[in-house]
Amino acid sequence: MPPTLDPPVDSLWHLVGEHIPNDHSRQVHSQDYLRETMSAPDAPALMVDLGCGNGSSAAFARKYKNDVRWVGIDILQRDYAKKIANEQVLLYDGVNLPFADGSVPLIYSNQVFEHVRHPEPLLREILRVLQPGGMFIGGTSQLEPYHARSLWNYTVYGFKVLVEDAGLILEEIRPGIDGISLVQRQWFGRRPEHSAWFKISPHNREIDEWGVASRRRPALVNLRKLQFAGHFSFRVRKPGGEHRPPSGAAVNGGADRAAASARVAPMEPLGSRPYAPLLAWRQTSRRKVGRVVRWARRQARRIQC
Repeated sequence: MPPTLDPPVDSLWHLVGEHIPNDHSRQVHSQDYLRETMSAPDAPALMVDLGCGNGSSAAFARKYKNDVRWVGIDILQRDYAKKIANEQVLLYDGVNLPFADGSVPLIYSNQVFEHVRHPEPLLREILRVLQPGGMFIGGTSQLEPYHARSLWNYTVYGFKVLVEDAGLILEEIRPGIDGISLVQRQWFGRRPEHSAWFKISPHNREIDEWGVASRRRPALVNLRKLQFAGHFSFRVRKPGGEHRPPSGAAVNGGADRAAASARVAPMEPLGSRPYAPLLAWRQTSRRKVGRVVRWARRQARRIQC
């Protein structure tokens, strides 16, 4: 009997493949989904930033829809949100959203859910306050070291299960910065040059090269990036209403993957920079010791003769 070419039933492709897009395989940030949404002809008049932090998403959204009403919401203990001026900011208990049923067309949440103490009740609240057909877009962590009281890392499959259990529809999921780069970024102290990795990170660049060399279609390149993603971005929808599938053209600003790759420095092995002189000294010492040992062995053989 010939071997089957179908993926195993528990493979990542089998579990989430229907949500992985095939239009391109560029690295994506949650802001790319916000840009896409706010650039559309039917962009919502209201957006809620869930876990708004310093409120930077307000100015970003208004670059594409200058009259959007922005409402920030964050937990009571969040000092950043309390300092936001000239914007509406609401503080809440981390679960119960202060909005009426079906009143919000768009909720945006950038790298917040890894910090959420009770993600399942909060997802049900998101379902409650969204309008039928309303969107929940954002990003969260999968393979990221501990940071800022983070509680969780989600696999892309685990996130799909949580979202669908809450009654929402996962429409699309895309890879962000890879997890290996996030580990190195923290290990080396978040150096300035690491900021370029949020556009395209070293391991994602290697996966791009693998995709080109093996002629993989974009969905399969996305799949491999998602397997090793440190962050991933998502587009989730509440059932009902008139659904308009986004074109995807605005995601990542249409940047060319190969051109972006050429601007990124290659990934270095862990510890290579701080300990390079020590490693060089060790290698030189080993060579010298080796020469001494070989000389001593030759002398011993001559004496025996």
